[in-house]
Amino acid sequence: MDAAQRQKSLTGLTFRAAVEKVRSDYGVELPPAYASRHAHLLEQTFRQELKPMAGTVQMLKSLRVPFCVGSNSSQARLAMTFEITGLSHFFKGRVFSGEDVKEGKPAPDLFLHAAAHCGVAPQNCLVIEDSPVGIVAAVKAGMPAIGFVGGSHASLALKDGLLQAGAVGIFDDLMLIENHI
Repeated sequence: MDAAQRQKSLTGLTFRAAVEKVRSDYGVELPPAYASRHAHLLEQTFRQELKPMAGTVQMLKSLRVPFCVGSNSSQARLAMTFEITGLSHFFKGRVFSGEDVKEGKPAPDLFLHAAAHCGVAPQNCLVIEDSPVGIVAAVKAGMPAIGFVGGSHASLALKDGLLQAGAVGIFDDLMLIENHI
């Protein structure tokens, strides 16, 4: 299995689930300091390189429906990401993490929690996801899901996996998504 295949198999999992998958699939026990080292290197890289994708601000400003973020990332990582990119004000009170529920994606818990908090019935939600794990969670929650492959980490290589997981369509441009909401 090459690096791209390994990344695909871990994309969308909670940190804890990814560590467990590395242990079970590859027989590698990560050292105790791995989590803090990973978090430090990730923050360093984000602070140097992370920027909003082209069209993000325009798309968020133009949305006329309620929206939120439901991510398996930790609340701390999400807060850091939105702070670095200058997007925090779009998501105040509307960021939900795998930490907020008993089971993160691929279980439906996170999406059902977010929908309940926002007062929207699951069938009236639309999930935009960049991982097969997230598409599976949306389908289990009874929510239609669109696969998004426009991020640097979510290339067209994920397209088949997103469709097999149950995505009703695939987009690689945020403005195309905006036109369908």
